[in-house]
Order: sequence, then C-alpha cells, then structure tokens
Amino acid sequence: MPAPDLQTCEAKIDGDWRPISLADAKGVYAMAPKRCPDCHGPVMLGGMLTAGGRRFLMHRIAHTGCPRDPKRYAGTPSPHPQALA
Repeated sequence: MPAPDLQTCEAKIDGDWRPISLADAKGVYAMAPKRCPDCHGPVMLGGMLTAGGRRFLMHRIAHTGCPRDPKRYAGTPSPHPQALA
C-alpha cells in the first residue's frame, strides 16, 4: 500500500467531498468542513503560519484505525466512529 500524501485532506465543496492541499484548506477553503481522506473522520489543521511552513492535519477525536496517525494506529484500517458522509 502506498504511503498517504500527508499534505492533503478532503473538504466539502458545493456538496461534494474533494481532495485539496492543506495550503488550500487553510486559505481558500478555510470555512469548509474537512475530513481525513483515509478514515473520513473530522479533522482540524495545524502547522506553521509562515510561508513554506509545514502543515499537518489532526483528527478532532483520535481513533486507532487511521494510518495517518502512526502514534495511535493499531495496524488495521477502519472508518472513524464519527465519519463525515
């Protein structure tokens, strides 16, 4: 399985979930709901506010079934218990 692109998330744009960069999520789509592309759990964005700073997404509620959270990942991918549809 290829490693996930950690600089992307999904945002609800015009009623559809679309993959976007974290830079766009922080700027252009700042007010749109965002979710993890792997487990579909709600996320928030963190990271540097300066140009070129590294951005990252964090699950609003941690869960052990998402490979994007290596500290908590239990090894078996599963949907987030509060997945956004």
